[in-house]
Amino acid sequence: MKSKISFLFILFFLCLSFHEVSSHIYPQEIKLIGKAEPGGVLIGEAKNIKSVLLDGDEIGFDERGYFLVGFDRDAKGTHTIRVIFNDGESEIKKITLAKRKYVIQRLKIAEKYVTPPSSELPRIEEEAERMKEARKKIGIIDTAFYASGFVRPVEGGRITSIFGSQRILNGVPKSPHNGIDFAVDEGTPVLAAADGIVTIAGNNFYYNGNFVLLDHGQGLNTVYLHMSKLNVQTGTKVKKGEIIGWVGSTGRATGSHLHWGAQWFTKRIDPMVLLNLKF
Repeated sequence: MKSKISFLFILFFLCLSFHEVSSHIYPQEIKLIGKAEPGGVLIGEAKNIKSVLLDGDEIGFDERGYFLVGFDRDAKGTHTIRVIFNDGESEIKKITLAKRKYVIQRLKIAEKYVTPPSSELPRIEEEAERMKEARKKIGIIDTAFYASGFVRPVEGGRITSIFGSQRILNGVPKSPHNGIDFAVDEGTPVLAAADGIVTIAGNNFYYNGNFVLLDHGQGLNTVYLHMSKLNVQTGTKVKKGEIIGWVGSTGRATGSHLHWGAQWFTKRIDPMVLLNLKF
């Protein structure tokens, strides 16, 4: 009888030890979708998360286990994503960014938008401060509203300017184009590309015209510029595909079009990457 009890005890101990070793050898799974390149994003999903770190810094995640990292237009090198689970185990993903080339785009626009008159400088500075204050709110929301997936913000039209292109305006080199321009007729509905909350709905800004900045959670945000009229207010919660305004040519615009931009916090993201995400 004693030998039988001893055998069962040893068997139990071995099973327990095997479970501990198995847990260590086979870590919990992390799923990643997206594109690891300058201007790209990666969306992760895992269960029983305690914390997520990008290059040693903690980033947000929600109760469903979604988290997101973005890479700036000029990002390079290798980055580390580390997920720590509630049981103390952790898993590391090494991300090496692929190189990316950008085009040069030359445009002719009204001179006042290249070198604004001194009389407009106070207005421009005040509007820049309003945008700065609005962007301070980005990142407070941990809910992954972006998990709704993304749709094109306008139907039809052609893309006249792509993300990341070096812009030369009236012969003067300017900052890279941080978005996509869709040439569409004035009055075309502008749609929320994904679920989110309106961080700021601005009217008649010098550069942006009438515009909306949407917070999609965990630092991901999209902006819609040059609209003729808005259909939302600051603080409005919107669903993917909901009309947030109509295409126009307000602000610094050479004609009727929608400028659609994206950022992860302050890192410049290619909006087309968002459209290619497969949840």
